[in-house]
Amino acid sequence: MPEAAAPMEEYAVSEACIACDACCNDFPDIFKMNGDHTRAIAYAQAPKGKIDPWDAIYICPVDAISLIKGDLPPPPEGKKKASGHKEEAVLDPSLITDHRPWEIRWAEASRRDGESQWERMKRYGQAFELEETLDKFLFRFALPAKVPEHRFKYKWNLPDKMPDYKFDVQLTNEGKTLKVKGWLEDDRVRKLCGVANSFPDRFLCEFPLSQPAKEIQQNYNAQDKVLDIIVAKS
Repeated sequence: MPEAAAPMEEYAVSEACIACDACCNDFPDIFKMNGDHTRAIAYAQAPKGKIDPWDAIYICPVDAISLIKGDLPPPPEGKKKASGHKEEAVLDPSLITDHRPWEIRWAEASRRDGESQWERMKRYGQAFELEETLDKFLFRFALPAKVPEHRFKYKWNLPDKMPDYKFDVQLTNEGKTLKVKGWLEDDRVRKLCGVANSFPDRFLCEFPLSQPAKEIQQNYNAQDKVLDIIVAKS
């Protein structure tokens, strides 16, 4: 007699999602960002027992995740829920030129126009241009230049200029795919990830190439926050 299929668990993400990417980073087999990176979606079910449902629920700082198929066990003792805000970052007064109370600075910032879609795309590795020649692929990535606006940015005295990202660039799939990974190391600014909308602490992008490639060169311009990648074709 064939074995019965394992029971499946299904999750849902509500409109309360702030696109922090926490669930996508920790449970990529279940959650992913939607097409315009404005919210997470639960795109796949998980076999019962693969993860503790409370881990998926508690990873969300705004209570946007729920279990809609399967049995939710009692909340585990001693396991803490993700907080809607994080502990205050270490202050660095040397980075602050405006020494007025943070409430006043935030009030002025909140009245300004919101950030552009291009700046938001930078935090997902999607703000790039591609040029192809007979022997090369030329990628130019615009990297995040500005720390997102949020009241905690001012309360924690975070800088306005985004710290530099670290990068890992590789050719995979026998030279047919370019993989670009970027991540934020600055611990003070990373505290804002998962709090500010659409602000993950890393991105990973894969680009299929029309021809196999044999080597890559990269150059990062810290002043302009631009990463150039030259991919030589085989």
